[in-house]
Amino acid sequence: MRPAENTKKSIKKLRFDTSAQGHERLLGNILQALDRIEAQKSGAATPEKRRIIMKTLFVKLTAAAAVVAVAALIVTKLLPVASPGAAIAQIVEPFLTAHTATYKVTMTGAGVPKQEFDGMFMEPWRMRYTQPGGGTVIVDLEKGRLVTLLHQLKQAVVIEMANVPEQPGSLNFFQEIRMRILKARPFDDESVTSLGEEQIEGHTAVGYHVQKADLNATVWADRDTKMPVRIEVLDEPLNITMSNIEFNVPLDEKLFDTDTPEGYSVKTIRRDMSEPDEQDLIESFRIWSEHMDGGFPSKMHRSAMNEFMQYQQQKTKEKGVEPSIDDVTRLQQIITDMTHGFPFVEALPADSDWHYAGKDVKYGQADKPIFWYRPKDSTTYRVIYGDLSVKDLAPQDLPK
Repeated sequence: MRPAENTKKSIKKLRFDTSAQGHERLLGNILQALDRIEAQKSGAATPEKRRIIMKTLFVKLTAAAAVVAVAALIVTKLLPVASPGAAIAQIVEPFLTAHTATYKVTMTGAGVPKQEFDGMFMEPWRMRYTQPGGGTVIVDLEKGRLVTLLHQLKQAVVIEMANVPEQPGSLNFFQEIRMRILKARPFDDESVTSLGEEQIEGHTAVGYHVQKADLNATVWADRDTKMPVRIEVLDEPLNITMSNIEFNVPLDEKLFDTDTPEGYSVKTIRRDMSEPDEQDLIESFRIWSEHMDGGFPSKMHRSAMNEFMQYQQQKTKEKGVEPSIDDVTRLQQIITDMTHGFPFVEALPADSDWHYAGKDVKYGQADKPIFWYRPKDSTTYRVIYGDLSVKDLAPQDLPK
């Protein structure tokens, strides 16, 4: 296991990666976008189809981060047991000890096409997602590979990952649950409300609403076995449900083979999985400005990615042509490179006193600060300017 501080940083990193433009979302984007393109092969493109294609390029697949957080909290007050500690030991055990698992993820939301995925997990770091009637995504973090297979087109999109950490989680859905359970302890009782009993998927289940920090979720568990049967989370604009959860089911290791099938053409994206530093953040600002007409994000928050997505949609729409698989792959590589540095901000401790002021700044404005923070054990601040230069300033010299 990694030291506690590194685990803390890894979990913080998941927030931006998975919610804004993380690996889980990346694979979802590819799967959904290319699946729509595949459908176009069998029929003429209409304006409505083009709108759907472009919208699904950037569908917010946040199931990893959202469901992981729910699973970390279900152990608090889910069932009437002697104490929170007993609840943790009883309910969390399947997540912590399972060698394999299967589950279903369903996502709905205003303006977002409904998405359904069948998921599989196998220790230590393997995952498989299948969209009914669509493509398949396979992840093996030991090999550092993520493969999306589009069977009808006989095409594969491969993400090759470098610098995978000792405890990777953001591409392994089930492993993230384990990490978040460990991170969530100890639990506070005030965040959980009882919802009584209902019939859920053939179970007499007890439900609890959990609201803590950014989490707004409902969890249902079998009244007798204490096993979770459904997890529902609201993560605007999505409603995400994890259901049909089974632990320690027999799974063939061949299901997690990341070698591309014979006869498939291959598109490759490369992803740096290392923990980002200040220079990576600067590079993220540079890539953003390069593809946003010299501007910077309006705010330093995961939701800011929406403006980048919308802008790219508009640019593609103005071209008046359907995006090709090469176009999708190229954009995904840009997004992958750009978002690598942003988790550096979320990993900063509270006493770093960071500030963002780049909303109205254009690239090249050397006198305009866009971001500043205080490094650990430092008496001065690091200030990044619109030309992406950096200076050290005393607190009294900071922008007002």
